[in-house]
Amino acid sequence: MNREVVKDIILSFIIVLSQLLIFNHMNLFGTLNTFIYVSLFILYKTSYDKTFLIVYGFIVGLIIDLSLQTYGVHTLASITVCYFRERIEKYSFGVNSILPLAMIRGTQITNRITFFLIIILLHSLIYFSLIFFKLEFTLTIFLNTLFNAIVNFIFIWIISKLIFNK
Repeated sequence: MNREVVKDIILSFIIVLSQLLIFNHMNLFGTLNTFIYVSLFILYKTSYDKTFLIVYGFIVGLIIDLSLQTYGVHTLASITVCYFRERIEKYSFGVNSILPLAMIRGTQITNRITFFLIIILLHSLIYFSLIFFKLEFTLTIFLNTLFNAIVNFIFIWIISKLIFNK
């Protein structure tokens, strides 16, 4: 097995475990939850199989859902983000999206911020839309999405810098 694949499996295990044991019990300002497992879909290498990414999103989402008893909300949000990731990547990076490490090196920081924010916002919007699931909670959905996305962006940006800056 490739050393890089083993490293990615260990990293996935650590991030999912820290999501379940630490970040799920951490409510910032009483309402904001941090979903650092979204960083797994952001940092997924472009050289890997795109179909496996959707299966990977399903497995990670299912593990989170079974642990939190959230009835498939994380799974659906994860699968949707994984499905649209390639399009978001092409939109954010343009021609550089085909490079294996385009997201990490060789692009402007605005492209990376755009990529991170779109994925985090999409995940949060789907998550909160399914959690509240009533038209009368539209403002609550958008406010929770916005504030949660800001907090998640900060945490995921720090995690990505810790992983890729050696």
